Amino acid sequence: MPIVIGGVMYVPAGFRVVALDAVTGQEIWAHEEPRPEGTGGFGGGVSTRGVSYWPGDKSNKPRILVTAGTKLIALDAKTGKLVKGFGKGGYVDMVVGYGGTPTIVGDVAIVGAASLENPQGAPGNPRAFDVKTGKKIWEFQTVPKAGQPYNDTWGDGWKDRGGTNMWGFAATVDEDKGIAYLPIGGPAHNYYGGDRPGANLFGNSIVAVDAKTGAYKWHFQSVHHDLWDSDQPSAGPLFDAKVDGRTEKVLATVSKTSLFYVLDAEDGKPALPVEERAVPSGNVPGEYYSRPSRSRSRRRRSVAWR
Repeated sequence: MPIVIGGVMYVPAGFRVVALDAVTGQEIWAHEEPRPEGTGGFGGGVSTRGVSYWPGDKSNKPRILVTAGTKLIALDAKTGKLVKGFGKGGYVDMVVGYGGTPTIVGDVAIVGAASLENPQGAPGNPRAFDVKTGKKIWEFQTVPKAGQPYNDTWGDGWKDRGGTNMWGFAATVDEDKGIAYLPIGGPAHNYYGGDRPGANLFGNSIVAVDAKTGAYKWHFQSVHHDLWDSDQPSAGPLFDAKVDGRTEKVLATVSKTSLFYVLDAEDGKPALPVEERAVPSGNVPGEYYSRPSRSRSRRRRSVAWR
């Protein structure tokens, strides 16, 4: 997905990032990543989901950020050259690969993780890096470890758990308040959960964090104990709405279940009522089936969009 800044279109294409004149299509510059040996040129390459733009500051020129496997790459937006002061010669090793687009909030770049689900791979924790230096700033634990809040929603299944990652295009941000809304997918394995009894937080959730520190603010889980790969692929847009006559900022999000949720952006509570109902459980030996929680609502009755 290309972006256009100041009449220049920045496009990820295979192993290249290309800057084009947005009117004429004439190439301004191109950066090409090395092709892995022994693959005939296939596999790897930069993420075709998009690139991100950072406008720079008094000491640093504008930059283009893109991911390529486990690499986070910073390019000079005017020349396409690697930014030598970013990480090691323009590259940062994210450790876990990400096929999405870095989310830029101020001087922070937030990335997700494309961790394996079958077989299980590394933890799918979203992370953040300093746009200027490439230094890692924070990492959010999507599967809480022993002693951390909500660890008890996994039984012993939190250990070495894959999936539970932000694999989608990007996070949603409120730049004024410095909040990032992270869409988290379901836990691995996708279609069996007998080894992870419980609701499995923060799987299948929108998680709001402080964009600068990664500190937890709130979460909303759209599927308790996912058994059908019903990920939360995006957080959805932020906008103002009148809720019971008062103007509030809300987040509208749709999960893979096709259910539509409207959440208060400040605390994550439903702006429209959410009713949970019991459904028949399966009978797979050893499987764990979730039971409905109580209905979640702010007891509001009307929402008008603006």
